[in-house]
Formats: sequence, C-alpha cells, structure tokens
Amino acid sequence: MLLPGLAAANLIPDSLTQVGAWRVGAYTRGTTTAFDHCSLYRVQSEGFAVAVALNPRGIWSLALEAPDWGLTAQESYVTAITVGTAGSYTFTGRAVSPRVMTLDVAPELFTQLKSGVTFSASANQRRYAMSLDGIEAASTRIRECVKQYAGQAGPPSSPPPSAATPPAAGPANPLVASIQLLLARLGYDPGSPIGTLGVKTNMAIAAFQKSLGEPGDGLPSEAVRAKLEKAVAVRSAAATPPTAAPDAPRKIAAASTGTGFYISPDTLITNFHVINGCAEIRIRKSGAQLGSARVVAASQSDDLAALRTSVASKASLKLRVGAPIKPAEAVMVFGYPLAGALSSTGNTTLGNVTALTGLRDDSRYIQISASVQPGNSGGPAVDDSGRLMGVVVSKLNAVAIARSTGDIPQNVNFAIKVSTLANFLEAHNIAYEADSATHDLSNTQRAERTEAASTQLECWK
Repeated sequence: MLLPGLAAANLIPDSLTQVGAWRVGAYTRGTTTAFDHCSLYRVQSEGFAVAVALNPRGIWSLALEAPDWGLTAQESYVTAITVGTAGSYTFTGRAVSPRVMTLDVAPELFTQLKSGVTFSASANQRRYAMSLDGIEAASTRIRECVKQYAGQAGPPSSPPPSAATPPAAGPANPLVASIQLLLARLGYDPGSPIGTLGVKTNMAIAAFQKSLGEPGDGLPSEAVRAKLEKAVAVRSAAATPPTAAPDAPRKIAAASTGTGFYISPDTLITNFHVINGCAEIRIRKSGAQLGSARVVAASQSDDLAALRTSVASKASLKLRVGAPIKPAEAVMVFGYPLAGALSSTGNTTLGNVTALTGLRDDSRYIQISASVQPGNSGGPAVDDSGRLMGVVVSKLNAVAIARSTGDIPQNVNFAIKVSTLANFLEAHNIAYEADSATHDLSNTQRAERTEAASTQLECWK
C-alpha cells in the first residue's frame, strides 16, 4: 500500500510478519534502501484493504484500497469514514491508482481503531467495511518494527491505534505470566506461561473478553487478571456441589436456539448473537441432546463465533474461495427454525443471491431469497457445489417495514459473506478447509451434506 508523500514503497527483505489477520512489514522510501516506515495491512470483504503506517517521527498514516472505486490518479475524493459508534468523519483522499488512495486524517482517528469495531469507508459512491479484530497485537508489532529498523529507544510520542500499551515482549512479566496461567485453567491457549507477551496470549485474552460480551482488545491488565480470577473461582464453585444440597439442579433454563455448522471435526461456527450471554451452549441433533460447546473466538461487530466441542462430527463444510459470489446464484440454507414448532431434524430452503451487499450497502453481507426464520441464525448457506458461501444472520423485519412503507417485503434475508468468515478465522488462528473447485451435485446431495455438517444450538441462561 502506498502512503502519503511516497512515490513507491519497497518491502525490506525478511521484515514481513503475520499477526493474526494483519501483515506487518518495514518499508523503504521509494527505490532507496533507507528505512522510511512500518505498516500494518489487512484485506477483507472482496478486496477492501486498510493500511496503517507509522514512521520514526511518530506520525501515523492511512491508506485504503477497494477493487471498484474507479479512481483517477492524482485526483482528490471526499471520503466518509465511520469507526464503530465512536464517530463519523469526512476526509480528503488522494488517488494513487484506480483502486488505492491515501488520506489526510485527524490523529484522534487512530486511537479509535480497536478490536470489536467495524471500520467503513465510502468514496466515489462505493462503501466498504471490515472488522478491526486483532489490530492491537498488530499495533504492538508495528511499534516494535519501527524501533527495530529506526533504532528508537522508546515508542513514538503520538497516539497509537490502541488505547493501552501492553508489556513489551522480552523479560518475563509477572502480570502476563499470571494471566497466561489463568487463561490455561479456563481452557484457552495463551501459549507457554513464561510471562512473555505474544500473539497467542493476545488472542486468548481477546477471546476471553469477548466471552464476557466485551469488545476484546486482547491487552493484559490488572482488570483482565481480576476478571479471570473471578471466572476461575466461579468455575471451581460450579464444579464443587454445595454441601447442603449436593444434588440441587442448576438454576438455568433454555433461553433461545440457533444453528451451527462444523468446519472441522471439533469446531463449530455460528452467530455471536446466538451464544451471547449463554451460561451453557448445548448441542442437539434430531431432538436429542448430544453434548455441549464452549466459545473459543467471537466477534460482535461481524456477528460471528467459533465454538469448540467434544461432540465430533464426521461431516464438515469447506469454505468457497477463489470464486466471487455473483448475482442470481443459487443458494441453499439449512437450519433449525422455530424450535418446538417445526421439524426437529431441520429445514432446507432454496433461493438465490439477490444482492451482493446487505442493508445500507454493507459489503460484509449478501442478500438472499431463501426463506429463514428465528432459529436459522448461524446456519450455513451453500452454493450449488455444496461449498459454504455465507452464514445466515437475519431477515428483514417485515412488520417494521410495512409500518414505514405500507408494503410487506418478501424473502429479504441476509448472510455474512464467506470472505468475512475467512478473515475472522484467520484473525483467531482457526484452521479451515477451502474449496475452489465446482462439483456436480443434485439438490438432494447438497441437502444431505449440509444437514450432516449442521447442528442445533441451545443457549441456556
């Protein structure tokens, strides 16, 4: 990605590192060998990319890329940027190429770039959005990158993208060590508990924070340790029955249901809103309870969650890659809608892709005509080759639209694009299988495969 004032930027050999879904590297100015800046970079939502750079003077810069902006090089474009609920801004972008622009932005923007936040940009009548999950760990690495290549003794003085600076990697930090041990007791994987901060620890902290319904910045702190200690104490108490009433049942009940699907024998995908606030997540199949699952990663902004379970599945779905979704493509949806009223073995519906964006042109979603109902949330939407193309997330509120417009919308439903899911999985180091080949499958074969890889989820509170 090109940055303000640069005619070109060459990657310094061996400087590129992968931090979750972000790439961090050091760059020269133009074709010289002199170090100029480090940048973090992520691609999501069909080619939309965000690059944030930091130079040795402590100045942060922003560049954006989108495949169909259709820009004219050297021309200026008014660009609207929204960062979660923190605020909306209007900046001037300067086109470097038909798809890349650099922007002069206010410094306070960078302090708002945090996990759990959705970043969107609109230019030349095109809007794109992406999740910023994992940016704190990448921000830490970019500061280390500048110190390494510029020889700085300390961090830049201007505001960093994250609200707090975690302990630097190096000597053992007692706070980090205690957090790692507590995370391991709760079943997370923070890496070796040696007191040195790394990407695994960042991701484990973020996953724990998100299990509490928090955005999840992934940064160690005394507050995080206190919450972990409380969670360990609660789990220990739950594992030890009360002396006075050892057989007393837990006072929880099924509060809602949704759908999930396997991407590997022990990993399920669903919506964040399906598992949000659940004391237990139980797995059911054909009306029978099979076991439970726990959250290992979640993104409230993208409404996605990954679960780990001991209820192994022989069937799983592969993610469609290398084949952009096109209008009018066939789509099949499977799920467990209206639990207790409809079939406990699940429902299959057919439809088409009716739009390549969601509400208000949100590029993270596709609009589909396949019918969905409450309980379908988190279920798979597959193409005519049986490959996953989206995660069912919602339907348009027909009553509200009818009150507003006087007309009842028909079959307006939405799914999270497979590209958004892939970026979520990569950000949390969760393995998945991809499939770029087409397959000659009948509707019956697709339905059987999708049903075998899906399960009903019950949220107990």
